[in-house]
Amino acid sequence: MPFTPKPAAEQGTLAVGERLCNLDFLDTHGRPFSLYDNQFFGWPKVICLSRSAVEAEAQLVQLAAKVRDFGEREVHIIAVTRSSVEDNAAIAAQHRLPYPVLNDPSGALQQAAGLGDAAAPRLLFFSSILSFEQEFADPDPGAQVAAAFDRAHARFTLHNPQPASGIAPVLTVPQVLDPDHCRRLIDHWQHGAKLDNMVSSQTVKAQQKETTKVRGDVMLPIGSAESNELLAVMRRRLLPEVSKAFNFDVTRFEPFRVGCYDSADGGRFAPHRDNTTPVTAHRRYALVINLNTGDYEGGYLRLPEYGPQLLMLPRGGAVVFSCSLLHLATPVMKGRRFVVVGFFWAEEDQILFEQSHADKFPDGTSINLVP
Repeated sequence: MPFTPKPAAEQGTLAVGERLCNLDFLDTHGRPFSLYDNQFFGWPKVICLSRSAVEAEAQLVQLAAKVRDFGEREVHIIAVTRSSVEDNAAIAAQHRLPYPVLNDPSGALQQAAGLGDAAAPRLLFFSSILSFEQEFADPDPGAQVAAAFDRAHARFTLHNPQPASGIAPVLTVPQVLDPDHCRRLIDHWQHGAKLDNMVSSQTVKAQQKETTKVRGDVMLPIGSAESNELLAVMRRRLLPEVSKAFNFDVTRFEPFRVGCYDSADGGRFAPHRDNTTPVTAHRRYALVINLNTGDYEGGYLRLPEYGPQLLMLPRGGAVVFSCSLLHLATPVMKGRRFVVVGFFWAEEDQILFEQSHADKFPDGTSINLVP
């Protein structure tokens, strides 16, 4: 199925990690303009947002002077105002602005960013998938532009394109969970009932097997407040990316779990696949979200069938991959690594789940539908 971004009608308040909808902009010729056009989508963006082009004139001029520097760091510059198409065209021509200056006729982006009548122009930084990352609202226009450029430079340095001989077929999405949500899930683990080193086999649904898995899990029961909050975030920030990356629409899920790999116990997970037993055959995609990257050493995700790379997601970042892929978690050498783990599938796989879990759901399995 083709990728379809969410329509403008679904645009809500911008928050870090939330993706921008396909808003109805007009360019300086009055033509519809979409940030999801292939020419613009797929690269980070700095959007200069203002009520009028005149109010943002200082930022617009300074951005024009830096547009090449931003471009060398693979960041697009866009201006969005509530000015008329004609006024935008006039200021773009006056300063020969080398980037699009767009009219936001419905004010959708203005409203989402909280740009009220008294708000000054600001710069918004968006990721390559148009998820919101940061706002720059220093009263000094030059300071705004400098801060946005520093962000662009740091991001490019971190993600500087490099030749690769092999890449595992995984989806990575940063900032799925914000830092507060990560902290709360770790706290929930601290106070929850632990299931240590539990795996399934061909004959047993759950058994301890320390030679395979050294991780303590706390389950988030379906319907609990923690599960509902996590699923709501998944639906907004992650599942649309799964649909686009894998051409697959998730409709079912297993209870999420918060896990801890503790260096004191040699926390690790030996090479395995996630769908090789009768009770796991329904699983199509696995999810891992790092909750405290930077607080431990080791603890990498590795998919050895596709090369020696060690994958480390930033705090709150998610990775999704096929449950058929061989993968492992390398030992945590220092500290404790906290993660969220989950599994997704669709209706055609649900029959397998119902056959192997009928004893747990005597009243049916509609409980695990993704709403």
